[in-house]
Amino acid sequence: MKKFLVVFASLGLALSAMAQDFNEAVETFNQAAQAESKAEALNLFKQAYTQFVACGEEAEAQAKVDELKDIIPAYSVAVAKESIAAKDYDAAIVALEAAAADCAEFGAEEKAAEVNDLFGFTYKASAKKALAAKDAATAFANLKKSVEFVPQDGEAQFLLGRLLLSSGKIDEAKAAFEIASANGREADVKKQLFNYYYNNGQKAQQAKKFAEAVEDYKAALEINPEPEKAAIFFKMGISYGALGKKAEQNEALKKYCALDAAAAANDDILLTIAQNAVALKDAETAKEFYGKLASSKNEAYAKEAKNYLK
Repeated sequence: MKKFLVVFASLGLALSAMAQDFNEAVETFNQAAQAESKAEALNLFKQAYTQFVACGEEAEAQAKVDELKDIIPAYSVAVAKESIAAKDYDAAIVALEAAAADCAEFGAEEKAAEVNDLFGFTYKASAKKALAAKDAATAFANLKKSVEFVPQDGEAQFLLGRLLLSSGKIDEAKAAFEIASANGREADVKKQLFNYYYNNGQKAQQAKKFAEAVEDYKAALEINPEPEKAAIFFKMGISYGALGKKAEQNEALKKYCALDAAAAANDDILLTIAQNAVALKDAETAKEFYGKLASSKNEAYAKEAKNYLK
């Protein structure tokens, strides 16, 4: 009989201890729910989770364990979002790494996907901050990480392409730009690549590398055949002229005149086209452009035009 009494007493003590453990876990859970900060709440929820697990297979404890498997990842993500909102991106990355671990531990797939997107956003935001500070190396490293998490982020791919382009890595830049174009940044990409080739053409032209300049201008026009910068046709015409390619020069200068009213009234350009036309035995073009020069205020040009038109 005494043996049974000892057993029942021990069982009673165990049940009492389990009840006490459960009550302590509930108290911790309630403290977490009332915590002033999400970081404090997260720590308390994790503590409560450990306490409920320690309660064993008791149904109420298991229900709380299951509930906390949803709560902890959600709060972990919320903590990271607070750092992102504060633009403390280094802290945000640390918090996101912790959130990713929590999502993996508790099988929170939906929150894990959100964390992935937040990683992409945070690295991109950090890169933009670095760009504003003219820290290209940090910006590049963060953009590379950003697109690893979210490859289809058009803005991140565009910014990465710009940095690659400025480093002379044209093939890698084009790969990034291709993705950017497919994700809402086509106009930006066209403008960026056009300016890249246009500026390279000007540099080559200034260095008297006229054949190289022509190729750069042609590449720019392949990107955008109807550019805002009509002057590209004038510059291309100059390079063709320096190479002795009169037909190509006339084609470029005529496009320039068609797009720019000031060019169409520029006697020097009109004369160049007319003289090239004569050399090319293009009587129709020669007659058209000398006809425009017949009333020129430049007496020499007007005289030449009238003599041709006789």
